[in-house]
Amino acid sequence: MRGIQGVVIAACVGIVGAVCNWYYIHRLSRDKEKVAFVAIERQAQINLGDRFKEAHFVKVDIPKDNLGRLDETAVKWDALDTLIDLPATRSFQGGEILLHQDLKTPASKELNDLIGENERVMWLPVDARSFNPQHVNPGDEVSFRIPSMIGITAGSRPGQTPKTGSEEIIGPFRILALGNRKGSSEVHRASGLSAGSENTIAISVKIENDQLEPKAQRISEVMQMTNFNGVQILLHPAIE
Repeated sequence: MRGIQGVVIAACVGIVGAVCNWYYIHRLSRDKEKVAFVAIERQAQINLGDRFKEAHFVKVDIPKDNLGRLDETAVKWDALDTLIDLPATRSFQGGEILLHQDLKTPASKELNDLIGENERVMWLPVDARSFNPQHVNPGDEVSFRIPSMIGITAGSRPGQTPKTGSEEIIGPFRILALGNRKGSSEVHRASGLSAGSENTIAISVKIENDQLEPKAQRISEVMQMTNFNGVQILLHPAIE
């Protein structure tokens, strides 16, 4: 009998301990400092180009200890007023937390504001048959694939058909613009801007001792020898 009483008492103590532990954890989590972020209201459907309305958003509180990188990448609730009437740069579904990268606006700087003192802007035609500009954005790094130029000399005539050998890859170069687009294609469309032709790209090249850097000289030479035929683009991995 005493053994049964001991088991019952132990069980009761265990239950009381569990309840106290739950109450402590619950109170601790309730008392933790939280940070409020902007999220898309669960019933909202926002399409590309729609203007943000206050009704599109709800507040989400996240404990400060569990933020991770949200503190750097997500829009905080106290910035809600700055979002109203901005165009959506992509489609949103309910439940998403709004990120700063979702609010990018079209680049407005002139090209010569995007380069350093020892850089210049060079325009190149692109081979439209092997290029999809929707997957390439200003800021990306690219190289150019061309047939190796055999027998091309300083005295070669522009338009002279070169003999071809193995391929040659020249780069990398940083893209400044595709046609008149200086930002992502999604942001460009959301802002109601015309894309225009994107088969001409602007790249940044460096100047060394008042001369084009060697890789820029090489691509310039190739362009002249091929009557400025379009080059084939090789896209580099994204820079973290």
